[in-house]
Amino acid sequence: MPPLQPPLPDDFAELCRERFGITDLPPEGPVVPRDQLVALATALKDELGYRFFVYCAASHHPKESQCQVAWRVRRLGKGTVSAPFRVIVPDGETCPTLSGVYAGADWQEREQYDLVGVVFDGHPDLRRLMLPEDWEGHPLRKDYAIDTHQFPWR
Repeated sequence: MPPLQPPLPDDFAELCRERFGITDLPPEGPVVPRDQLVALATALKDELGYRFFVYCAASHHPKESQCQVAWRVRRLGKGTVSAPFRVIVPDGETCPTLSGVYAGADWQEREQYDLVGVVFDGHPDLRRLMLPEDWEGHPLRKDYAIDTHQFPWR
């Protein structure tokens, strides 16, 4: 049975190892130190041609007191390939924004802030996108009380 994730592109894996010292390169993407995130994304876009922003998605892990934020960018054209990478954000800390590198990250980071509660440091307009401004909490966090009263829904 083939793997669920294709292997990382060679140029991406080499960039991670050689320039950023990241040696653990699983198919779902390496975990990048937060202080190297913007530099990695910039190198992917400017040097390796990964110009298409695919997604930003966050998940909450309360047992570890952290969120994981995952991105995927793609190089289009003949031999289209994509590069996934992740960052661990401890509860109460922030994650650098990639909206200055990839314009497509803007609204997706706002969505992750709104629903999961990840704060993207340096984001130009970090405010709720899907829920009302007065909504309390972030409903996709695993510690969010499902029976929370939210007028007019409950």
